[in-house]
Amino acid sequence: MELQLINQDLAESKLFRTTNGFKNLTGREIADMLYLSTLSLIMMYRDNKQQDYAIVYAKKTGQYGPYAVFRTAATDLYLLSFAVQNPDYTSLKFKGKDESFLNTLQFQNRKHYMFMQRLARQDLSKSDITTFLFRLETQLAIQNPIYKQLRRLIIDWDKLKYAQRQLVVSRIIQHMRLKGRGSELFVQINSMSRRKELQPPQKSNTFKRAGATALGAYAGSKILPKVSNKISSVTGAGIGAIAGYWASGRKKA
Repeated sequence: MELQLINQDLAESKLFRTTNGFKNLTGREIADMLYLSTLSLIMMYRDNKQQDYAIVYAKKTGQYGPYAVFRTAATDLYLLSFAVQNPDYTSLKFKGKDESFLNTLQFQNRKHYMFMQRLARQDLSKSDITTFLFRLETQLAIQNPIYKQLRRLIIDWDKLKYAQRQLVVSRIIQHMRLKGRGSELFVQINSMSRRKELQPPQKSNTFKRAGATALGAYAGSKILPKVSNKISSVTGAGIGAIAGYWASGRKKA
């Protein structure tokens, strides 16, 4: 009985500490959260100051395989994928209509898992990301026009202006706050929204900023655990990098 509680009901994820956490979500909301979480991770992967976090998170998400077993140490993204892939898992205790809805989805768990592996290896082109997101939208039957708008903007993240990046982050926070407020990605994105790092570096001081950021990252890594050892809302190197970035200043777009 104790082993069942540990292996089936308890998780180290932020959002779903137990399988009971899913009872507050409908099937539609779970599918939406899976899409929005994946989209958010891709956004951070395409952001040069958040990429390290995204790589480690993707690696942790994919370390247990293609979402076949409820894992106590998995990420929220893994557990959302597991729920969509295994809606009839007894401990999830979905309502009949929600289980039926999730069973109608054509979620390709292995494709998602392989994408996480490629993200962790930094083996993704813009074309790969575009194709994957279009297919994931179809698999999860995503209809929300705001999610589609976010997808278009995130695909072109490197071309966005400061105000556009702020819009994307604020929209993600707005939608995640409703059902995913406690998730690891929400915490990271929420802290990201308060930083000046969303603005692309100016050409005139790129070298100066890079030096300050690197110095700050080194200092921060001496204070808090390295990102490779533990995922947290803000890693030690990340805090240092942000401090260095703020110290270097920025020009408004």
